[in-house]
Amino acid sequence: MSEFILQIEKLFAAFGDPEYRYLLLEPLVFYGLLAGVILLAIGLGIKNGKLQTAALVTLGVAAFVQLPYKEARLAAQPRLEQVYRVSAPTRVSGFAANTKEWIEVSWMFKLLIVGAGTALVIGVNRHRVGYGLAVASGVLGLWAAKDAMWLNYQDALAYHPHLKSHEAPYEKGRPTLRATPVGSAPTPTNRTSSRLPAATVVEQPRPAAAASSSLTDRILPPPVPPSRDPQPRTIKPLTSF
Repeated sequence: MSEFILQIEKLFAAFGDPEYRYLLLEPLVFYGLLAGVILLAIGLGIKNGKLQTAALVTLGVAAFVQLPYKEARLAAQPRLEQVYRVSAPTRVSGFAANTKEWIEVSWMFKLLIVGAGTALVIGVNRHRVGYGLAVASGVLGLWAAKDAMWLNYQDALAYHPHLKSHEAPYEKGRPTLRATPVGSAPTPTNRTSSRLPAATVVEQPRPAAAASSSLTDRILPPPVPPSRDPQPRTIKPLTSF
């Protein structure tokens, strides 16, 4: 129980840090917008008022999250520039460019808040204006979700070098393997080796006597049949007539 309370205290302290707060809020923006667009499309398709209301609320809340996210990102940028100014200056310039784009597209999220709120007040199914605002909010929400995911991907390219768009360190200088057709011999490649060439063994000729002796040594004599001991015979004396 003490470990649980300690973790909760650390999390509350981390929420006050803008560097962690902008990382925490960023996925809520595009995930919330995507969820709102999907719910709104389903609600308009089946003409369910409660689902349409939930979708518009989700769109408005996700668009509103972009405002504190932008403020936390701006507050975290000076410290991030101090950390990576020497080791990775390209990250600093990339983060600053993405922050500038977040500021430039902030009008889209503000307009989405106004459109979703107005559609809720008028009512989607009660008036054509409300229905039109709901559809426009869905289209604008999809557009804003695309921009939010794109900017998130740009940050990921800068701070996650293991992504496939980067060349992995183990792939540098790695030979490319080519398939050899069946039935064809592989083409030899000229390779430089640091090993010394193997010594050539020259077999000296042997004299004829030595060759014949070695030949006779190899020929085995024929097998000798086992000897049989003669059996003693009993001599009987001649009978007299």
